[in-house]
Amino acid sequence: MSRAAGRAVRDAAEPGGQTRPPIRQPARPIRELADPVAAQIAAGEVVERPAAALKELIENAADAGAERLQIEIAAAGRERIAVHDDGCGIAEHELALAFRRHATSKLERVADLSRLASYGFRGEALPAIAAAAGRVRMTSRPRGAARAARIEFEDGVSLGLRPAARAEGTTVEVDDLFANQPARRAFLAGPRAERAAILRTATDAVLARPGASLRLRLDARSPLAHEPAAGDAESQLRAAAASVFNNRAAERAAWLERRSEDGAVALDGLAGASDDARRTRDGLRLFVNGRPVHDRRLSFAVQEAYRGWLAAGAFPLCVVRLTVPAEAVDVNIHPAKTEVKLRDPGAAFGLIQRAIREALARESYRSPPRLGARSHEAEQPDLPDQAEPGSTTRPVFDGTGPRVALPTPVPRAAVLAEPRLGGWEQASSAVRDERLPPLRMVGQLHRTFIIAEGPAGLVLVDQHGAHERVVYERLLAAPEDAARALQPLLEPVLINLDAAEAASWSAARERLDGLGFRVEPFGERTLRVRAVPAALQTADAERLLRGVLADLGDEPAEPERFDRAAASAACHVSVRRGAVLDPPAMAALLRDLERCRQPHTCPHGRPTLVEIAADDVLRRFGRK
Repeated sequence: MSRAAGRAVRDAAEPGGQTRPPIRQPARPIRELADPVAAQIAAGEVVERPAAALKELIENAADAGAERLQIEIAAAGRERIAVHDDGCGIAEHELALAFRRHATSKLERVADLSRLASYGFRGEALPAIAAAAGRVRMTSRPRGAARAARIEFEDGVSLGLRPAARAEGTTVEVDDLFANQPARRAFLAGPRAERAAILRTATDAVLARPGASLRLRLDARSPLAHEPAAGDAESQLRAAAASVFNNRAAERAAWLERRSEDGAVALDGLAGASDDARRTRDGLRLFVNGRPVHDRRLSFAVQEAYRGWLAAGAFPLCVVRLTVPAEAVDVNIHPAKTEVKLRDPGAAFGLIQRAIREALARESYRSPPRLGARSHEAEQPDLPDQAEPGSTTRPVFDGTGPRVALPTPVPRAAVLAEPRLGGWEQASSAVRDERLPPLRMVGQLHRTFIIAEGPAGLVLVDQHGAHERVVYERLLAAPEDAARALQPLLEPVLINLDAAEAASWSAARERLDGLGFRVEPFGERTLRVRAVPAALQTADAERLLRGVLADLGDEPAEPERFDRAAASAACHVSVRRGAVLDPPAMAALLRDLERCRQPHTCPHGRPTLVEIAADDVLRRFGRK
């Protein structure tokens, strides 16, 4: 039996030893598809929903130099999409050519693909839309022309050219989208989802080109009306963010502006404040050379830059616009051009990280949030009400309520040393010097908050969150004398590991050593713990180490896992809600918090303190 015949028999065999008859395909000759069939296939790739059709029309208007766009949408784009612009227009004799596949004014040679300066370049959008829709009309008048002309298509077939009346610019009207693709129309999302996608497309256009006016009429509503602001790029982008998000978010966002060391990659944008964080990624907008893109790596860079500023489950409001040389980005990798491939993604990643971290520290979090400010809701870890059992404690209060111990302070040099924060590049020295103003301890509230007086009024400090921040930064600090950051155990602790923990230990040994653990193998799957970090000396060594190994997992080199492990360990040993602190302990905690690099949030992103302005108190008492 030949090898091919034997393979055919094996492929036909079923699990029970029976054989099934081979599937016979009718013999069909290879032939070129007819134009209508090819057009329908192309339309399915380019125009998968109304928002995709709108995106193509907006990009055509942008390439035509339009400064004003008016958009009309009916029935979530199924019945009508109309885009009016004041661009350069299309000559009458080119209107029919514009609807031919692969006809474009954007490029001519293969080499042009490596230096594209336009949004569109394939020449597929207009013919795809004409093939998918029941009726399409384009009316255009070039600058300086005596009149306008109109071309109309019905079910993909041209009805010819005729004169028309219009000011300079172009109008494209698409009626009954997907009339010729009933299957595609049946699988569209509901009207609400399609309207949301259309609004996202329009708002992306505003943020990409804030210097252009854009008005959207969406099913008898006007959710977007943007007029450009005078001034520099920052003023224009803030005005665009106000139109897309809201005025308050635009005002308090930190301005981003940075360039790579070689000057090849530039970045600008806005980094929103923590109060404007959202439950979805809708507020995270990325642009490369003015093109809105979806890139998981760049999105991850933004989210990691916000680590420690936002609570778990919250996503930042952030606009990042990258400008790279045309030859350093490939935009021809996705039919809808929503994805790009950067030649050096690492450079872009690092640039985003540095720009956002510096801007947040410099602009957004110099003062604690005011009482009554809107805050996002997020899932919070369950916090026990008492100190951890089995820990060695130093009582700090002799009255009622559970007693609590604060870890013995590590040397001041360790407190002030620069935390690694997961290994990301550090902010500038001007940013690193941000500290809280001196706070005067007043008392304790509900065994949960420290009441303090600050320069501007009353400050409530979350004792657990504040202690978490202090311990977290001590844990990640790099003191000059590493031995002083260790707490040797009186008796080494032996820990038997399961298979998963043993794998984590093997991969995480260097990381654990860097945190301050002194652990050595004592048998095949047994560890001997000789010392723990001084910042974690009150914790149960076995429970602590198992928790850190679980957080590090099998990828301990990932910075976010390292940060998560440090945050979890800090939470484990921090003073608890419900613990009564004596005045010296509260004052010491305030001093330690004042020296922290990011004192306004705990490692999980929750606020550590809230300010009640003295002016607000005076007004409540009728004294101002």
